[in-house]
Amino acid sequence: MADALISNPITLRGCILYEFIEGKEPFETFKKLMKKLGNEFMTYPEFEFWYMRFAQGNFDLDYDFSLEPKKRQITDLPVEIFEKVGDSLYFEDRAQLRNVSKDIQFRVDNWNPKVTKFTYHCYECWDIVLNSETYDFYSKDRRRPNPLSAVVRILKNPKLRLHELSFELLEYSVAQDSGWLKIEEELRKSSTKLHVNHLTLEESRPIDFRLFAPESLEEITFYIDEENVNKVKKINEIVNPEHCQQLKMLKIRTNSCLCAFPPNSFFGFPRFTIDFYGTYCLGKVVDCIKKLIKWTQWELCILEWSSEAGDPQDWEPIIENLLQIGTSVPDRPNVRRYPIRGSSNFYEIDIEEERISIERKS
Repeated sequence: MADALISNPITLRGCILYEFIEGKEPFETFKKLMKKLGNEFMTYPEFEFWYMRFAQGNFDLDYDFSLEPKKRQITDLPVEIFEKVGDSLYFEDRAQLRNVSKDIQFRVDNWNPKVTKFTYHCYECWDIVLNSETYDFYSKDRRRPNPLSAVVRILKNPKLRLHELSFELLEYSVAQDSGWLKIEEELRKSSTKLHVNHLTLEESRPIDFRLFAPESLEEITFYIDEENVNKVKKINEIVNPEHCQQLKMLKIRTNSCLCAFPPNSFFGFPRFTIDFYGTYCLGKVVDCIKKLIKWTQWELCILEWSSEAGDPQDWEPIIENLLQIGTSVPDRPNVRRYPIRGSSNFYEIDIEEERISIERKS
Protein backbone atom coordinates (compact mmCIF):
# COMPACT_ATOMS: atom_id res chain seq x y z
CA MET A 1 0.00 0.00 0.00
CA ALA A 2 2.77 2.45 0.99
CA ASP A 3 4.75 1.63 -2.17
CA ALA A 4 1.70 2.36 -4.32
CA LEU A 5 1.22 5.76 -2.68
CA ILE A 6 4.91 6.71 -2.99
CA SER A 7 5.01 5.77 -6.70
CA ASN A 8 2.01 8.00 -7.46
CA PRO A 9 2.93 11.71 -6.97
CA ILE A 10 -0.67 12.92 -7.29
CA THR A 11 -1.93 10.56 -4.59
CA LEU A 12 1.02 11.49 -2.35
CA ARG A 13 0.25 15.19 -2.69
CA GLY A 14 -3.37 14.36 -1.90
CA CYS A 15 -2.24 12.83 1.40
CA ILE A 16 -0.46 16.07 2.27
CA LEU A 17 -3.55 18.10 1.31
CA TYR A 18 -5.75 15.89 3.51
CA GLU A 19 -3.48 16.41 6.54
CA PHE A 20 -3.38 20.16 5.80
CA ILE A 21 -7.18 20.36 5.74
CA GLU A 22 -7.22 18.48 9.07
CA GLY A 23 -5.21 21.38 10.51
CA LYS A 24 -1.99 19.53 11.28
CA GLU A 25 1.23 21.52 11.67
CA PRO A 26 3.81 21.00 8.86
CA PHE A 27 6.53 19.12 10.74
CA GLU A 28 3.97 17.08 12.66
CA THR A 29 2.43 16.10 9.31
CA PHE A 30 5.84 15.23 7.85
CA LYS A 31 6.68 12.95 10.81
CA LYS A 32 3.27 11.27 10.60
CA LEU A 33 3.69 10.53 6.88
CA MET A 34 7.25 9.27 7.45
CA LYS A 35 5.93 6.85 10.05
CA LYS A 36 3.27 5.54 7.66
CA LEU A 37 5.15 5.68 4.35
CA GLY A 38 8.79 5.37 5.34
CA ASN A 39 11.60 7.85 5.93
CA GLU A 40 12.27 8.34 2.22
CA PHE A 41 8.75 8.96 0.94
CA MET A 42 9.66 12.59 0.06
CA THR A 43 12.34 15.14 0.89
CA TYR A 44 11.34 17.74 3.44
CA PRO A 45 11.89 20.71 1.06
CA GLU A 46 9.46 19.18 -1.46
CA PHE A 47 6.96 18.36 1.28
CA GLU A 48 7.23 21.93 2.63
CA PHE A 49 6.66 23.32 -0.88
CA TRP A 50 3.34 21.48 -1.26
CA TYR A 51 2.19 22.24 2.30
CA MET A 52 2.90 25.98 1.92
CA ARG A 53 1.31 25.96 -1.55
CA PHE A 54 -1.92 24.57 -0.04
CA ALA A 55 -1.68 27.15 2.77
CA GLN A 56 -1.68 29.87 0.07
CA GLY A 57 -4.88 28.46 -1.44
CA ASN A 58 -3.24 26.72 -4.44
CA PHE A 59 -4.70 23.20 -4.60
CA ASP A 60 -3.53 22.19 -8.07
CA LEU A 61 -1.98 18.74 -7.55
CA ASP A 62 -0.76 18.55 -11.16
CA TYR A 63 1.68 21.43 -10.81
CA ASP A 64 5.19 20.50 -12.02
CA PHE A 65 7.41 20.92 -8.98
CA SER A 66 10.55 20.72 -11.13
CA LEU A 67 9.67 24.11 -12.68
CA GLU A 68 10.26 25.84 -9.36
CA PRO A 69 13.53 27.86 -9.21
CA LYS A 70 16.13 26.11 -7.09
CA LYS A 71 16.30 27.62 -3.61
CA ARG A 72 19.40 27.67 -1.49
CA GLN A 73 19.30 24.99 1.19
CA ILE A 74 21.17 24.65 4.45
CA THR A 75 23.07 21.80 2.82
CA ASP A 76 24.55 24.33 0.38
CA LEU A 77 26.66 25.63 3.26
CA PRO A 78 30.34 24.60 3.23
CA VAL A 79 30.85 21.28 5.03
CA GLU A 80 32.91 22.83 7.84
CA ILE A 81 30.30 25.56 8.49
CA PHE A 82 27.46 23.05 8.54
CA GLU A 83 29.41 20.92 11.03
CA LYS A 84 29.91 23.95 13.28
CA VAL A 85 26.13 24.37 13.31
CA GLY A 86 25.91 20.76 14.50
CA ASP A 87 28.44 21.38 17.29
CA SER A 88 26.01 23.82 18.90
CA LEU A 89 23.14 21.31 18.96
CA TYR A 90 22.12 19.00 21.76
CA PHE A 91 22.38 15.29 21.02
CA GLU A 92 18.60 14.84 20.67
CA ASP A 93 18.45 17.82 18.28
CA ARG A 94 21.10 16.20 16.08
CA ALA A 95 18.95 13.09 15.92
CA GLN A 96 15.92 15.17 14.91
CA LEU A 97 17.88 17.18 12.34
CA ARG A 98 18.89 14.07 10.39
CA ASN A 99 15.18 13.33 9.82
CA VAL A 100 14.64 16.55 7.87
CA SER A 101 15.89 15.24 4.54
CA LYS A 102 18.06 12.59 2.96
CA ASP A 103 20.80 15.14 2.15
CA ILE A 104 20.91 16.43 5.73
CA GLN A 105 20.85 12.88 7.06
CA PHE A 106 23.96 12.08 5.01
CA ARG A 107 25.72 15.21 6.31
CA VAL A 108 24.78 14.58 9.95
CA ASP A 109 25.85 10.92 9.82
CA ASN A 110 29.26 11.98 8.54
CA TRP A 111 29.91 14.56 11.24
CA ASN A 112 32.62 13.83 13.73
CA PRO A 113 30.40 12.72 16.66
CA LYS A 114 32.84 14.24 19.20
CA VAL A 115 31.66 11.75 21.79
CA THR A 116 34.51 11.03 24.20
CA LYS A 117 32.83 8.68 26.67
CA PHE A 118 30.07 6.09 26.41
CA THR A 119 28.76 4.35 29.54
CA TYR A 120 26.45 1.35 29.14
CA HIS A 121 24.11 0.54 32.06
CA CYS A 122 21.52 -1.69 30.39
CA TYR A 123 19.64 -1.96 27.11
CA GLU A 124 17.32 0.91 28.03
CA CYS A 125 19.80 3.11 29.85
CA TRP A 126 23.21 4.60 28.97
CA ASP A 127 24.92 7.96 28.82
CA ILE A 128 27.46 9.74 26.65
CA VAL A 129 29.81 12.70 26.99
CA LEU A 130 29.56 15.01 23.96
CA ASN A 131 31.52 18.28 23.83
CA SER A 132 32.17 17.93 27.59
CA GLU A 133 28.41 17.70 28.30
CA THR A 134 26.90 14.49 29.71
CA TYR A 135 23.66 13.20 28.16
CA ASP A 136 21.82 10.37 29.88
CA PHE A 137 19.27 8.24 28.06
CA TYR A 138 16.45 6.10 29.32
CA SER A 139 14.40 4.77 26.43
CA LYS A 140 11.29 4.13 28.55
CA ASP A 141 11.13 7.86 29.26
CA ARG A 142 8.49 9.15 26.85
CA ARG A 143 10.22 12.50 26.65
CA ARG A 144 13.19 10.83 24.97
CA PRO A 145 13.23 8.93 21.68
CA ASN A 146 14.64 5.43 21.77
CA PRO A 147 18.35 6.17 21.37
CA LEU A 148 19.49 2.69 20.30
CA SER A 149 19.74 3.44 16.59
CA ALA A 150 21.42 6.78 17.31
CA VAL A 151 24.02 5.17 19.57
CA VAL A 152 24.74 2.44 17.01
CA ARG A 153 25.22 5.16 14.38
CA ILE A 154 27.72 6.88 16.68
CA LEU A 155 29.67 3.68 17.34
CA LYS A 156 29.75 2.89 13.61
CA ASN A 157 31.07 6.34 12.72
CA PRO A 158 34.65 5.94 11.39
CA LYS A 159 35.57 9.34 12.90
CA LEU A 160 34.67 8.25 16.44
CA ARG A 161 37.55 8.28 18.93
CA LEU A 162 36.35 7.27 22.39
CA HIS A 163 38.51 8.08 25.36
CA GLU A 164 36.50 5.66 27.47
CA LEU A 165 33.90 2.93 26.98
CA SER A 166 32.62 1.53 30.26
CA PHE A 167 30.04 -0.95 31.45
CA GLU A 168 28.38 -0.07 34.75
CA LEU A 169 25.47 -2.47 34.90
CA LEU A 170 22.47 -1.63 37.03
CA GLU A 171 21.97 -4.24 39.74
CA TYR A 172 18.54 -5.30 38.50
CA SER A 173 19.73 -5.67 34.89
CA VAL A 174 22.81 -7.87 35.31
CA ALA A 175 21.01 -11.20 34.95
CA GLN A 176 18.57 -10.48 32.12
CA ASP A 177 20.21 -7.78 30.04
CA SER A 178 21.40 -8.82 26.59
CA GLY A 179 21.29 -5.39 25.01
CA TRP A 180 25.01 -5.09 24.38
CA LEU A 181 24.87 -8.34 22.39
CA LYS A 182 22.27 -6.68 20.14
CA ILE A 183 24.55 -3.66 19.72
CA GLU A 184 27.48 -5.94 18.87
CA GLU A 185 25.33 -7.69 16.29
CA GLU A 186 24.71 -4.34 14.58
CA LEU A 187 28.38 -3.36 14.79
CA ARG A 188 29.47 -6.60 13.08
CA LYS A 189 27.57 -5.48 9.97
CA SER A 190 30.13 -2.70 9.55
CA SER A 191 33.84 -2.99 8.81
CA THR A 192 34.54 0.01 11.06
CA LYS A 193 36.47 -0.83 14.22
CA LEU A 194 35.87 0.83 17.58
CA HIS A 195 38.71 3.18 18.52
CA VAL A 196 38.72 3.15 22.33
CA ASN A 197 41.57 4.16 24.64
CA HIS A 198 40.19 2.97 27.98
CA LEU A 199 37.76 0.04 28.34
CA THR A 200 36.09 -0.76 31.67
CA LEU A 201 34.34 -4.12 32.04
CA GLU A 202 32.51 -6.22 34.59
CA GLU A 203 33.33 -9.91 34.77
CA SER A 204 29.74 -10.81 33.91
CA ARG A 205 29.86 -8.79 30.67
CA PRO A 206 30.97 -10.77 27.59
CA ILE A 207 32.52 -8.62 24.87
CA ASP A 208 33.78 -9.25 21.35
CA PHE A 209 37.31 -7.83 21.19
CA ARG A 210 37.35 -8.30 17.41
CA LEU A 211 35.19 -5.17 17.20
CA PHE A 212 38.00 -3.01 18.60
CA ALA A 213 40.95 -1.40 16.83
CA PRO A 214 43.86 -2.99 18.75
CA GLU A 215 46.17 -0.05 18.02
CA SER A 216 43.89 2.28 20.05
CA LEU A 217 43.29 0.13 23.12
CA GLU A 218 45.67 1.39 25.82
CA GLU A 219 44.07 0.36 29.09
CA ILE A 220 41.49 -2.20 30.22
CA THR A 221 39.93 -2.19 33.68
CA PHE A 222 37.61 -4.89 34.91
CA TYR A 223 35.94 -5.76 38.17
CA ILE A 224 35.86 -9.29 39.50
CA ASP A 225 34.30 -10.11 42.85
CA GLU A 226 35.32 -12.71 45.40
CA GLU A 227 32.66 -15.18 44.27
CA ASN A 228 33.85 -15.23 40.67
CA VAL A 229 37.60 -14.92 41.05
CA ASN A 230 37.95 -18.63 41.83
CA LYS A 231 36.05 -19.50 38.65
CA VAL A 232 38.55 -17.61 36.49
CA LYS A 233 41.73 -19.63 36.08
CA LYS A 234 43.29 -17.15 33.68
CA ILE A 235 42.53 -13.51 33.01
CA ASN A 236 42.47 -14.20 29.26
CA GLU A 237 39.15 -15.97 29.80
CA ILE A 238 37.76 -12.42 30.14
CA VAL A 239 40.26 -10.34 28.15
CA ASN A 240 41.70 -11.74 24.91
CA PRO A 241 45.46 -10.93 24.80
CA GLU A 242 45.60 -11.55 21.03
CA HIS A 243 43.54 -8.39 20.46
CA CYS A 244 45.40 -6.33 23.09
CA GLN A 245 48.93 -6.34 21.72
CA GLN A 246 49.40 -2.58 22.26
CA LEU A 247 47.88 -2.58 25.75
CA LYS A 248 49.79 -0.34 28.16
CA MET A 249 48.04 -1.51 31.32
CA LEU A 250 45.55 -4.15 32.44
CA LYS A 251 43.79 -3.10 35.66
CA ILE A 252 41.84 -5.41 37.93
CA ARG A 253 39.65 -4.29 40.83
CA THR A 254 38.67 -7.03 43.27
CA ASN A 255 37.56 -7.65 46.83
CA SER A 256 39.37 -10.98 46.80
CA CYS A 257 42.91 -11.80 47.99
CA LEU A 258 46.17 -11.86 46.07
CA CYS A 259 46.53 -15.57 46.75
CA ALA A 260 43.36 -16.17 44.68
CA PHE A 261 45.31 -15.20 41.53
CA PRO A 262 47.93 -17.78 40.47
CA PRO A 263 50.97 -16.15 38.76
CA ASN A 264 50.04 -17.68 35.36
CA SER A 265 46.68 -15.84 35.54
CA PHE A 266 48.33 -12.92 33.79
CA PHE A 267 50.17 -14.80 31.07
CA GLY A 268 50.10 -12.61 27.94
CA PHE A 269 49.72 -9.37 29.92
CA PRO A 270 53.19 -8.06 30.87
CA ARG A 271 51.84 -4.87 32.50
CA PHE A 272 49.04 -5.14 35.05
CA THR A 273 47.67 -3.52 38.21
CA ILE A 274 45.52 -5.20 40.86
CA ASP A 275 43.52 -2.94 43.18
CA PHE A 276 42.24 -4.76 46.27
CA TYR A 277 39.37 -2.92 47.94
CA GLY A 278 37.07 -3.50 50.89
CA THR A 279 38.11 -5.59 53.88
CA TYR A 280 41.11 -7.15 52.23
CA CYS A 281 43.21 -10.09 53.37
CA LEU A 282 47.00 -9.88 53.70
CA GLY A 283 47.44 -13.61 54.11
CA LYS A 284 50.16 -15.13 51.93
CA VAL A 285 51.03 -11.74 50.36
CA VAL A 286 54.76 -12.36 50.79
CA ASP A 287 54.56 -15.92 49.39
CA CYS A 288 52.53 -14.71 46.38
CA ILE A 289 55.03 -11.98 45.54
CA LYS A 290 57.88 -14.48 45.78
CA LYS A 291 56.03 -16.59 43.21
CA LEU A 292 55.33 -13.58 40.98
CA ILE A 293 59.00 -12.64 40.67
CA LYS A 294 59.87 -16.19 39.59
CA TRP A 295 58.05 -15.48 36.32
CA THR A 296 60.21 -13.77 33.74
CA GLN A 297 57.78 -12.03 31.36
CA TRP A 298 56.53 -9.19 33.56
CA GLU A 299 57.37 -5.60 32.66
CA LEU A 300 55.39 -3.89 35.41
CA CYS A 301 53.17 -5.22 38.17
CA ILE A 302 51.47 -2.85 40.63
CA LEU A 303 49.57 -4.09 43.68
CA GLU A 304 47.43 -1.64 45.65
CA TRP A 305 45.21 -2.08 48.68
CA SER A 306 42.42 0.37 49.58
CA SER A 307 41.28 -0.24 53.14
CA GLU A 308 37.86 0.77 54.39
CA ALA A 309 37.60 3.45 57.06
CA GLY A 310 37.91 2.02 60.55
CA ASP A 311 39.55 -1.19 59.32
CA PRO A 312 43.34 -0.58 59.48
CA GLN A 313 45.73 -3.39 58.55
CA ASP A 314 49.10 -4.13 60.13
CA TRP A 315 51.61 -3.75 57.31
CA GLU A 316 54.77 -3.72 59.41
CA PRO A 317 55.45 -7.51 59.40
CA ILE A 318 54.61 -7.68 55.66
CA ILE A 319 57.11 -4.94 54.82
CA GLU A 320 59.78 -6.51 57.02
CA ASN A 321 59.44 -9.86 55.25
CA LEU A 322 59.44 -8.29 51.78
CA LEU A 323 62.62 -6.40 52.57
CA GLN A 324 64.37 -9.76 52.95
CA ILE A 325 63.86 -10.42 49.21
CA GLY A 326 66.75 -9.71 46.80
CA THR A 327 69.43 -7.11 47.38
CA SER A 328 69.20 -3.61 48.83
CA VAL A 329 69.66 -0.34 46.90
CA PRO A 330 71.81 2.47 48.38
CA ASP A 331 69.79 5.42 49.74
CA ARG A 332 66.51 3.64 48.92
CA PRO A 333 65.66 1.59 52.01
CA ASN A 334 62.26 0.40 50.72
CA VAL A 335 63.55 -0.85 47.36
CA ARG A 336 64.89 -4.30 46.57
CA ARG A 337 66.33 -5.77 43.38
CA TYR A 338 65.80 -9.36 42.35
CA PRO A 339 67.70 -10.93 39.39
CA ILE A 340 65.56 -12.31 36.54
CA ARG A 341 66.47 -15.89 35.72
CA GLY A 342 68.26 -16.32 32.36
CA SER A 343 68.65 -12.57 31.86
CA SER A 344 70.91 -9.68 32.81
CA ASN A 345 67.78 -7.71 33.83
CA PHE A 346 66.30 -7.51 37.29
CA TYR A 347 63.02 -6.73 39.01
CA GLU A 348 62.99 -3.57 41.09
CA ILE A 349 60.57 -4.05 43.97
CA ASP A 350 59.31 -0.81 45.53
CA ILE A 351 57.64 -1.58 48.87
CA GLU A 352 55.24 0.85 50.51
CA GLU A 353 52.31 0.45 52.86
CA GLU A 354 49.26 -0.53 50.75
CA ARG A 355 51.30 -0.36 47.53
CA ILE A 356 53.93 -2.66 45.97
CA SER A 357 55.35 -2.25 42.47
CA ILE A 358 57.52 -4.75 40.60
CA GLU A 359 59.19 -3.29 37.51
CA ARG A 360 61.60 -4.92 35.08
CA LYS A 361 64.81 -2.93 34.62
CA SER A 362 68.28 -3.39 33.16
